[in-house]
Amino acid sequence: MHASGSPAPRSDVPLVVAGWVAIVAPLVAIALKLPTGGWLLVGMVFSFPIWLLGYAAVITAAVSMLRRRGALRAPGHRTRAIIWAWLTSVAVMVVGFTVVDGGDTSESVASTLGLVVGQTGSGSPMNDISNGVAALAAIAWLGGWLALVVEWMIAVARRRAEAPRVAPPIIGR
Repeated sequence: MHASGSPAPRSDVPLVVAGWVAIVAPLVAIALKLPTGGWLLVGMVFSFPIWLLGYAAVITAAVSMLRRRGALRAPGHRTRAIIWAWLTSVAVMVVGFTVVDGGDTSESVASTLGLVVGQTGSGSPMNDISNGVAALAAIAWLGGWLALVVEWMIAVARRRAEAPRVAPPIIGR
């Protein structure tokens, strides 16, 4: 409490940062994947509508964290929204950095991590390590994404349930 007796104002900085990171992280993940782009990126192009819907869900939840009266700014949702946004954001970037993408030849099989450490190709032990990390990160990414979207849906539903009625109830039913 402040000296005036009013509660200390809560800081919205962690929430705003988490919201912006959730918006930018998928784009960074794609940029991290570009150096070793192969058939995986081609597949992403053909399944673009699915990826776009998932990204739209993240943007919708993140905007709910960024708006002054957003649903995820409510005290019961703030902390969880920050956790889920960071989990999905960090995990998607780890996936982009570590997922192994195959090309037309065995020498083109690599992840960006493999390129950084200088070990690429189908026989590289770095591919196994990179694939393992990518698999764990993919689970965290999808879990964080799902939890963030569900958290947003619950917050919106609660806000609508708490909204005051505009018209009086009909008498005589």
